[in-house]
Amino acid sequence: MPTHATLRRSEPVIPATSPASRLDPPSPAPLSPAPLSQAPLSPAGRRRARLAALAVGGFLVPWCVVLAVTLPRTAQAQNWSLAWTGLDAAEAVAALATAALLARGDSRACMTAAAGGTLLMVDAWFDVCTSAPGLGHTLAVSEAVLVELPLAGAAGWLAVRLFQRPR
Repeated sequence: MPTHATLRRSEPVIPATSPASRLDPPSPAPLSPAPLSQAPLSPAGRRRARLAALAVGGFLVPWCVVLAVTLPRTAQAQNWSLAWTGLDAAEAVAALATAALLARGDSRACMTAAAGGTLLMVDAWFDVCTSAPGLGHTLAVSEAVLVELPLAGAAGWLAVRLFQRPR
């Protein structure tokens, strides 16, 4: 038997003379997404999913034009506080789930980080678009630029870093 160990691609290389190599248990290999060729969807299933995504996107582009032309500039909304509380609660759940998955070393945190970043961008967009003119708008823009968008960027960066496959 050779004196060296065989390492998997994702394991760190620790010299055999290091005391840590004798004391620390090996760390589990991080999860990485499977290539599409190994995904549970068949080629026909991927084709149907691609066509469905294309149909949805193709419908939504002209629909956005219709909405932009026909929707009123102002509206009164029912359950306004519930809508905003629900959005912030969803952001909290995404952040806490990301923290919990990261604590476990689970690379599926890329999904919750991506969701959290998306929710933060939506929150910034609607804060700015629905804020009252004057101080309210200034505060909404400031919060978006100084808090929500940087956090969304950090969440997106984390999601991409966790999603990358080992080379």
